[in-house]
Amino acid sequence: MSKVQWPGVKRVKAKGRAYYYWTRTDPMVRLPDPIGEADAFMRKLAFLQKNTNALEQRAREGTLRALIRLYSASKDKRGLLTKKAETQRVYRLYLDRLERGLGDVPLIELTPEIIQVRVMDANEETPAAANMMLAILAALYRFGVKRDRRIEDWTANIDRFDAASEHEPWPENILKLALNSEDESFRRAVYLHLYTGQRTGDTCQMTWNSIRGARIPVKQDKTDIELSIPLHPDLAAELQRGPRKTLTILSNQQGNPLKSKTFRGWCAAFSKEHGVKVVPHGLRKNAVNALLEAGCTPFEVHSVTGQSMQMIEHYAKRVNRSRGADAAILKWGTETKRERENSTK
Repeated sequence: MSKVQWPGVKRVKAKGRAYYYWTRTDPMVRLPDPIGEADAFMRKLAFLQKNTNALEQRAREGTLRALIRLYSASKDKRGLLTKKAETQRVYRLYLDRLERGLGDVPLIELTPEIIQVRVMDANEETPAAANMMLAILAALYRFGVKRDRRIEDWTANIDRFDAASEHEPWPENILKLALNSEDESFRRAVYLHLYTGQRTGDTCQMTWNSIRGARIPVKQDKTDIELSIPLHPDLAAELQRGPRKTLTILSNQQGNPLKSKTFRGWCAAFSKEHGVKVVPHGLRKNAVNALLEAGCTPFEVHSVTGQSMQMIEHYAKRVNRSRGADAAILKWGTETKRERENSTK
């Protein structure tokens, strides 16, 4: 019998003896000896199987996926089927995204932190989509609370993106003021965001010790893309100014590692002071625009920012076309001059 295996049962050998444990609970449950106490073993195993299966079924029914399926098929006034056809189509697109990303999470474990990180922060490059998913989550909660009293709407206090300005690059005069700010912590954060082109979460994780050979390695949290970004001369000069307060390059006013939320607050205060709306992610677009205007190819931009080619092409639509035209005509004029010189030889 010792060679027989039961699903969910683990055999552990210690000091010459075999012990058996039920592994589908946390912590594991010790089982009677299946040889010496066969009847007790089978009764205990049957009891645990029944109870564990019931718990797992309730957990599956209590996931976001289960709520999405119920909502999508419901003709309740808060359900999806009561909405107009076009609204249903749009909702289904975003419900699919939510289900792929969070479907297995039990509703009672879906905290504000999870929603902030996995819905809002993870989709900061498409703020309108992030806002839509947050709105649909709120609709799901309104639908679900009448069916399960354990459900609590965690979307209420999560800030929506200002979709109209989230991706706008910082105006040149405002960017110049920030790069010359007397607030050392704020200024250094602006430099690091601008000259690496990274998201705030990744920028806040950069450490002094990681800098090797005038390059900053980055493994992007959202995409897992690994980059090695050479230090821009202006960034290198900025990093030489002021003391190193923490292991991370960026620190807050108290000398602790800087958090994304804190930098967003600084940008909001800076915006209010100068009467213009700027957000941290705008600096990423400043970086893309500057690289494109410098004549970099989309692949070269991708090698710095880690963005998809499609996203870079999207950003490129708003590049300063005046500067691009200057560069283009300069190249054209140079080529024309070269052709004339060659024709006279």
